[in-house]
Amino acid sequence: MQTSNTPQAHDRAIRLPELISITGKSRTSIYEDMKAGTFPAGFLIGKRARAWSLNAVNEWLEQQKEGA
Repeated sequence: MQTSNTPQAHDRAIRLPELISITGKSRTSIYEDMKAGTFPAGFLIGKRARAWSLNAVNEWLEQQKEGA
């Protein structure tokens, strides 16, 4: 029996300008949706710098497509 060790797509951290470009959402709506728990929260990469997992964002986009 063969074990499946298929790696998921390479994940990387993306910053806000790329996140806005990918999602089409504004900065304000991203942060409002994060607060509401309906968008990936991201993580701090510095004292004032936040990034998001590209895989988490892509999963969110897929959920939006399924719900539309």
